[in-house]
Amino acid sequence: MYYTDRCVRCGKCVKACESGNLTLESGENGRETSLRINRRECRGCGQCVSACPNEAMRLAGYEISYEEVFEIIKKDFPFYFNSGGGVTLGGGEPTAQPEFALGILKKCKSLNIHTAMETCGYVAWGVFNQLLDYLDLVFFDIKHIHPERHKNFTGVSNKKILNNVKQLLKKEVRTILRIPLVTGINDDFQEIEGIANFLIGIDHKGLQHIELLPYHKLGVAKYEYLQRKYDLIHLEPPSQRHVMNLKDLMISFGFSTRIQGIGYPD
Repeated sequence: MYYTDRCVRCGKCVKACESGNLTLESGENGRETSLRINRRECRGCGQCVSACPNEAMRLAGYEISYEEVFEIIKKDFPFYFNSGGGVTLGGGEPTAQPEFALGILKKCKSLNIHTAMETCGYVAWGVFNQLLDYLDLVFFDIKHIHPERHKNFTGVSNKKILNNVKQLLKKEVRTILRIPLVTGINDDFQEIEGIANFLIGIDHKGLQHIELLPYHKLGVAKYEYLQRKYDLIHLEPPSQRHVMNLKDLMISFGFSTRIQGIGYPD
């Protein structure tokens, strides 16, 4: 990650990069104005990070085994025991690293630590089902009920996701379904009604409640640090009134529904 406001364009990171994937680009009058990172070829070695005197470069992630992670988790065991809290696997997408996720969950359950996982549900049922044996709570996203629009906006079909929802809700694993509300994409009444009708038509005994997650722009800065274009910069969060109306619609179908978002009443 590159923090332009901290960078003084000293070039030490460029000299430290043995693979030659960093360059200082010149602006007007030959002045060096910006750093360019060839991210396709970058090996993530971190030499530039070590060389930077102003902490303008940072590695956002590192390799670690699940055994090493569990050693960190164990240090907080007294807090889990006293508070009733536990460990949540978040993302990215935990099911994209199923061996790692399963290893962590097994270790946690060996100490009776409460376990939860956040997932988009795009995973083979056989893999997902293995993880469910060691989970106490699942946060599961439903982004779009319409198959063609789901594929258009996410790049994949929702068939596997909806099938996993059906299988999941039959089990005794406590489940909270989340609907990320993105303005103009899935925040219309027809979409929410479609999700409600889908849920009514299946066995949903494992469902605890539904959470509406209004779109926000908190991720814009991260895209800037990664020098990536933020395609949704033009979108604004849905209004409080509109989200409340969507909540009321879901409640009218008999589903306990909450709003999870800064500045939104629940």
